[in-house]
Amino acid sequence: MTGTGALPSEDITLCLVVSTRHGNLANVLHSVDRLAAHIVVIDAGSSGKSVAHLASEYDARYIQVPADPDESALLNMAFDYVQSPWALFLHQQEVLHNDDPGTLLSQLRSDAVVAYELPVVHFHEPSNHHFQTRLIRTGVGLRWHHRIHPTVDKSLDAAVKSRQLQPQPQILTTSAIVTLGEPEWEEWELRDAINRLERELDEDASQVRYWFHLADLALRLEDWDRAHVAVEEGLSVISQASGIALEEPHAVNGLIGMFCATMLRSEYYPENTVESLLTIFLNIPGDGRLAVPLGRLLQAVGRGEDAVKAQRVAIENFFHQRRYHVSLEEGLFKPIMFEWEMRRDKTGDALLNSVVEIQTLLVRHNYKLQMILEFVYESHQSLFFEIQTVLQRSLQRPD
Repeated sequence: MTGTGALPSEDITLCLVVSTRHGNLANVLHSVDRLAAHIVVIDAGSSGKSVAHLASEYDARYIQVPADPDESALLNMAFDYVQSPWALFLHQQEVLHNDDPGTLLSQLRSDAVVAYELPVVHFHEPSNHHFQTRLIRTGVGLRWHHRIHPTVDKSLDAAVKSRQLQPQPQILTTSAIVTLGEPEWEEWELRDAINRLERELDEDASQVRYWFHLADLALRLEDWDRAHVAVEEGLSVISQASGIALEEPHAVNGLIGMFCATMLRSEYYPENTVESLLTIFLNIPGDGRLAVPLGRLLQAVGRGEDAVKAQRVAIENFFHQRRYHVSLEEGLFKPIMFEWEMRRDKTGDALLNSVVEIQTLLVRHNYKLQMILEFVYESHQSLFFEIQTVLQRSLQRPD
């Protein structure tokens, strides 16, 4: 392994899956150079030469496989090659920030924890990755559970039941993941993923998360008919399976949010349906994928205060519940921005009060208001300038 000359640990193996793009790969490898003695690179569909060359520079084990959007299967493939006590999983659009590898290694060697979460620091665009548990002890039977979007919580639950292991991953604050955001999918990748999902659903139509991912991918392709069918089928699964809202909150939030968006497009707002949607939201771990479209629906029927309350619930859920399946953008930025849209008034007082309340909330959770303001500037410039105006006006007011 090349690098600074520090001795990396035999205890850690970096597991890295590279897709059709190889950008940022050198930065990822360099960021673990002082930490992981072993690296496994699964090359799933890149041009091959540049990835293989970088892998050889870092003495990584390089495995080239056909392009495959089934990311969890690829992660499990990388895991199969790990022989060290710990496996560290990173995406190619991420780097590991760790100023003191020795402190991290001492924790791993003295602790019986089977998995760790690493704090995620978002740089540029918010990441849309679907898991935060990145450091896993090998030899305890943990594997990525979902076929399409991986998560470790169910794997941990199974390990707990069979081997009495610690049920929840701990947060490891001596390291952090810096994510650079994700590039857009290419059309052929979307269609290939849709075909794979439809084959899975032909075998088992009860997989609500597959219906959600199918609807989401179809919407990206503007395939409205396919998306509508996927939403309807997914909602049918939800209605027939008790407890699924707690087992698959990411899929339930997404599908019901898409249903709200459909009602908005059709301008059809049955009062009982709107009330039922609000009740569902308040009784599940609701996040921004449901809160924002539900808020717009409530706004359309003249229930603005309920629309704002729904955003606050989503924001609190983002901070207080484990969020494996929601990005910073969907879980935090969009609900805040929608609340600010709702709080616009002639005097600016309601908007100012909301900005101050949100700032207080963010500071309490070690987030900076600047992050959300940058997002608002990129997404809704007129709102950004209105916020800027009310903040400047507040500074000019006499005490």
